Amino acid sequence: MLTLNNIVYYFANPAISFLTLAGLVTIWTITRKIASIKIILGCIYLNVFMMFFRSVYCTFANYWIWTQNDQFKIFLQPAYFLKFSLISYWLSSLVTFIFGILFFKLIIYLNKKFDNRFFYEQEPYLILLGIVINPWPMLFFFIVFSIICLLIIQILNLFIQLIYLRNKKVKLERIPMLFIWLPAMPLSVFFYFIIFTSFMPVLKSILFNNIFIKALFDNFFIFR
Repeated sequence: MLTLNNIVYYFANPAISFLTLAGLVTIWTITRKIASIKIILGCIYLNVFMMFFRSVYCTFANYWIWTQNDQFKIFLQPAYFLKFSLISYWLSSLVTFIFGILFFKLIIYLNKKFDNRFFYEQEPYLILLGIVINPWPMLFFFIVFSIICLLIIQILNLFIQLIYLRNKKVKLERIPMLFIWLPAMPLSVFFYFIIFTSFMPVLKSILFNNIFIKALFDNFFIFR
């Protein structure tokens, strides 16, 4: 049954993320350029707002549901309800937001320190957007997946040069990641669910006996 709760919790963030990516890809296709920093920042603000809106909505909705059932009123004790809400609805948003800001600041700092040698001006903002669209725990997979894609493309580029430029000196040039971050965002989500829906239950049973950590991995998927 499609209810307001289902729409907000299961579809709001994925739908906004999809529309964000569709808009950026459309701009890329029409203009042959990555969107400006102002547009990317607008996408970041929108997705951050939806991420925390879902946390707020789910907290109040959960509280209201428990107040309507006498059997669940025992769980409305402030200490328990705050802990439950933090683990179930807020921790993913907070970890994603804090990690995204810190990682963004680190990239800006390193890029300036090395005379903007590593990243184009839009890249830190695309990375931050990718982290917000791929919240905890997918944000690590998104970063690793993007780096792996770059390495694969770099190796393929080297092999192509070796094949077609046999008699010439091959010059290894670094391929910029500017055009990799955008397609990596949806692809990382796709491969994340393929890999982790198969191996995560086994990994959790082996590694995580702590209730808090187990709840962290149980609850923080975009689709549950």
